[in-house]
Amino acid sequence: MGALGLNPTIFAQIINFVILFLFLRFFVYPFIVRMLEQRQNYIASNIAATEEERRQAEAVHQQYLSDLQKAREEAQGIIQQATKTGEAHAQEIIEAAKAETVRLKENALTEIAHEREKAVTELRNQVAILSVITAEKIINQTISPETHQRLITEFVKEAGDLLC
Repeated sequence: MGALGLNPTIFAQIINFVILFLFLRFFVYPFIVRMLEQRQNYIASNIAATEEERRQAEAVHQQYLSDLQKAREEAQGIIQQATKTGEAHAQEIIEAAKAETVRLKENALTEIAHEREKAVTELRNQVAILSVITAEKIINQTISPETHQRLITEFVKEAGDLLC
């Protein structure tokens, strides 16, 4: 062995290497492989869980956006309904004010007609009295109260037929 240049410890090193290799191959390597597979499964399950959580978050986000859109539509509907109600109420107020104006105008016209009739009657009486006084002066005689009233009534009757 010396001629070949081999060291006698080389056989011991080769035997030690083979024993170490076999020990690692049958005892340590399966443990390392199992640990790596567990780690790989753990990482894969974490990735799957993360992906599922992302999908759930996206679904929640979409639901939120949908709910937000529904809330906006409902708010718009409420605003439109309130606007319609307000316009209808305003229209009712306007109609009531118009009706009240017409009623007040009719009352005023009725009162004006009544006052006019009253004024015409009083004017007729005044004219009759003045006519009797004038006639009295013309004929220079005193008229009894009964005659005076009879003349006024006749004059008012005649004047009323002429005026109306």
